[in-house]
Amino acid sequence: MIMKYRSDSLKLLGVEAAIRRLTPLHPQYTFLDGLQRQIVSGIKGEELLNKLFERVKFRFDYYVLHDLHLYSSAWFQIDSLIITPYYVIILEMKNIGGHIKIRKNHPQLERTLTSGQIDYYKNPIGQVIEITDLLQDFFDMRNIDIPINRVIIFKDANRSLQFDETEIPIMGLQELPHYIRTRPRTEVKLNPEQVNTLLNTILMAHQEYNPFPITTNYFIEPKDIITGVNCKFCSEFTVNKLYREWRCQKCGETTKIGHLNAFNDFAMLIDRKINNKECRRFLHIETCKQASVILEKLNVDSSGSKKKREYMLNYMNDNK
Repeated sequence: MIMKYRSDSLKLLGVEAAIRRLTPLHPQYTFLDGLQRQIVSGIKGEELLNKLFERVKFRFDYYVLHDLHLYSSAWFQIDSLIITPYYVIILEMKNIGGHIKIRKNHPQLERTLTSGQIDYYKNPIGQVIEITDLLQDFFDMRNIDIPINRVIIFKDANRSLQFDETEIPIMGLQELPHYIRTRPRTEVKLNPEQVNTLLNTILMAHQEYNPFPITTNYFIEPKDIITGVNCKFCSEFTVNKLYREWRCQKCGETTKIGHLNAFNDFAMLIDRKINNKECRRFLHIETCKQASVILEKLNVDSSGSKKKREYMLNYMNDNK
């Protein structure tokens, strides 16, 4: 049973907004482009895992929690955690194609493509060991006694694996059901009530990762962000405010709510709070009165008076 799904949708939207409003020559553009692919890969990986659990059945109760952010002696993140009455399993998911070489005491994973290109990534063995230690701390702090298993899963079918003998199993996604079935189940560690207590404990302790503002968390100067209203039809920042609508000067398309996407971007990239002056600068609005009318119509919380009034933007305004 899936008890918690991934919560990367906001992070993905924020990264996409940053890519949209940075020039390709910006120092962080390449990093953000790779991060976007990584997030999408994680989402697809969860979907594959969920489909696997829909298709495969086990003769015991189990619960799956995706994308956990917990704290014990430090913050740590778990891709997926399987909880059973007998044990828990940490799943570290990787989506890397090519020939994969993992050495036990080496800090990097080596990937070789058919073209001969060699890339290096952080060794997942060290990552999983650290996560296991921190999860054990989490359990010890709450007097939870249950064995922790861990496994590294490679989702990409277009890969071959070469790795040293290690106590942490490394396998493809299709091998996971067999691994789960063959874990020892000689001793029940948690009765149904205790399992529910553990689930609630973890879900209560989980902290949603807030990636905003993107400019702060990814070392981008706010002045580097491209301002203006983005046309959803041609993707250009050539949309101007007319009397009752927004019109793209390039493709001629019009909309009455073109500013809402821009406000979403401002909240995710720069700040949730915005004043009249910032509104005029970001939306390319000429008059204070025009900006005030737009801000008031958002119907959001505000504080301060007159020129110092600030409006609290939502991360996702209704722009459909």
